[in-house]
Amino acid sequence: MKVSQKTKISALIKENKDVIDTIASINSHFKKLKNPLLRRALAPRVTIADAAKIGGVTIEVFLNKLKEIGFQVENSAVETDLTKEISINKTNLVSFDVRAIIAEGKDPFKEIMQKIKLLEKNQTLEIINSFEPIPLINVLKSKGFSTEVKRKDDLVHTYFQKVEEVALHTVESTCTTENNFDDIYKTYIGKMDYVDVRHLEMPEPMTTILEKLETLPNDFCLVVDHKKVPQFLLPELKERNFDIFYNKIDENNIQLLIRKA
Repeated sequence: MKVSQKTKISALIKENKDVIDTIASINSHFKKLKNPLLRRALAPRVTIADAAKIGGVTIEVFLNKLKEIGFQVENSAVETDLTKEISINKTNLVSFDVRAIIAEGKDPFKEIMQKIKLLEKNQTLEIINSFEPIPLINVLKSKGFSTEVKRKDDLVHTYFQKVEEVALHTVESTCTTENNFDDIYKTYIGKMDYVDVRHLEMPEPMTTILEKLETLPNDFCLVVDHKKVPQFLLPELKERNFDIFYNKIDENNIQLLIRKA
């Protein structure tokens, strides 16, 4: 298979499963690709150029590693200008920098959705963050939005533009309330794993929960102490056939129960 800086990581994995170990050996940032749940979420959206930036290595280093396991590199695989052209209209932007909100340990989902609802027909929402908001991208794509991602230095700029009329609704509807929590909890006594992610900074709560679910026995559930209902994560879990129940302990503690549907 011939590859270039624009080749998606998912294409590499489809061609040769050994590439996961090879990429993981480049940088510790890539070890999460060994988790199938995370791999399905990340690999389809990340190119070789993107991965090199994430790992803090040159594209040449990345491509040379791929050569070692049989991939062929196109002659023009490394370009001097790595800036991606954004096809989405950027002449009328509504910019929203969510870094300060995340630094406070808060989830900016509701603020983002409010801005989405207020977008006029010719406007584009720009989210500025330190990482690519893949769950948010998945949510809004399902709501008729076109998305583009551009990296500038250490920042990630994600653009959302409405292309289809699909009704917006809160993804919290995918999570069953505390009315069912206690009954479900009782059925899993002695068959549950537990994790507290309240002290973690985003996106670590999401990756920690997904990693825990990867090793969860089939007849077990995962109980999670979280600061709030993780709006970004719910669609990812539903897509992977997990049921989610929650119980509000107090203003800063939501307990989730996650089980295989």
